[in-house]
Amino acid sequence: MENKNTITYYLVVLSLFLIPIVYFKTYVGPIPLSIEIILIPLVTLAAIYEFLKGKIRLNDFKVLPLALAFALFFIISAISVIHAVDLKSAVMEIARYLSYVVLFLIVAKVDFSKKQYLGFGLAFGAAVVIIGAFGIIQYIFGISLNTAGLYALQEAKGRVDSTLVNPNYYSAFLNYIIPTLILLSVVYFKNRTVQLLIFAVYGIYVVNVILTYTRAAWVTMACAFILMVLLIPKQFLKNVIKPHIFISFVILITVVFFLPDFQSRANSALYAIEKLLPSGVSLNIAKGDPEDLEGDDGELLEEEDEIEDATTSRAVVSRTTLWKTGWFMLRDNPVLGVGMGNYTANYKEYVEKYPELYIGHDSYSVHNSYLKVGAETGFIGLAAFLLIYIMYFLTLIKLYFKQNLLGKVLAIGLFVGSVCYMVQNLSNNLIFIPQLNVTFWLTAGLMLAFLHKNKQEQERIHF
Repeated sequence: MENKNTITYYLVVLSLFLIPIVYFKTYVGPIPLSIEIILIPLVTLAAIYEFLKGKIRLNDFKVLPLALAFALFFIISAISVIHAVDLKSAVMEIARYLSYVVLFLIVAKVDFSKKQYLGFGLAFGAAVVIIGAFGIIQYIFGISLNTAGLYALQEAKGRVDSTLVNPNYYSAFLNYIIPTLILLSVVYFKNRTVQLLIFAVYGIYVVNVILTYTRAAWVTMACAFILMVLLIPKQFLKNVIKPHIFISFVILITVVFFLPDFQSRANSALYAIEKLLPSGVSLNIAKGDPEDLEGDDGELLEEEDEIEDATTSRAVVSRTTLWKTGWFMLRDNPVLGVGMGNYTANYKEYVEKYPELYIGHDSYSVHNSYLKVGAETGFIGLAAFLLIYIMYFLTLIKLYFKQNLLGKVLAIGLFVGSVCYMVQNLSNNLIFIPQLNVTFWLTAGLMLAFLHKNKQEQERIHF
């Protein structure tokens, strides 16, 4: 018997729609207040109340391995607080972490019906469409565009961040969603109109990724596309050559190619990768022969290339210096780190202790989630933290088998999107951005639970 729509269901629907779209942060005294801080306790209280009243029931999805990994990292984080110089930041960071865990466990364990999962998909899908459309509108009309990092861009008006506050955060959200969108369009749906509608949303998201001008996101998106095709080659390649899909790709690629600063920024992205590669390794990026350029235009192009290279080199040096700061903090505090949430509180001390780490700021993010975790909780904490994601991916892989086409599409989309999310955490602290991380664990929990239900149904069909 399917569950009736409960308060828990409606609050989860509300969370899927509002958390990615609505951003606000204020304080009630010392307590921060935001949309997720309001909704997560409401979901938790509703789920506990309705479970005790028998209005919702739990499924038999085995989340114990993940729960134990979550618990291990929580224990290590709590112990690390003994080294914290900023106790308030430590407590707030642990509280945020627990909120993600509780929300994930609730949506993964409540036995929702197939119809309710469809409702979740429609709610989140509506949010996805609104976010992507607003990103395009934001760029066209110049609405609150982010101007950080525009020193290397000649044509762009600004960087799009839509409802995700920061272009880097937004690009990570886009890359998390994009694999599922394209798989639904090309592989799963057969109706041409539906395929083209979903492809249009996919195309809007690709354009949004370009307009964030986040080079790491561009490279991640390209690599994710290759990984996705490799995971489901037969169905993808069979459908992609159909005229309406093939023409759609050609149109999209043409649009992307002529977007402002795309060509120079793409070259800059490759140049940045080359700078990060070991000494002596080259991507053989063609800069063009100055002798082939004629007159003043040639001199101008050569000068712009030099400016682009210089700014890219400075960005790479700045980012690697920030990573080095995180590494020094981890190296000097290998067991328990400097305390959960205390990287920023220790930053100034470290740039004073090691002057080569100073980049002109008394406080700055490490721009790498894994180094942040290591610096704050030590090698043991970092290992426990990585164990969470190892268990997550193992659970997802295990669920992939015995799925129907929809299940396989969703599993591969979630897998590739999650890989993108993990990769972009190498260059940003995305795991510590509440709006983004809540969206990740909320959607991942629902998707895993749906795949579990779908797998059970497939097993019964083939029994």
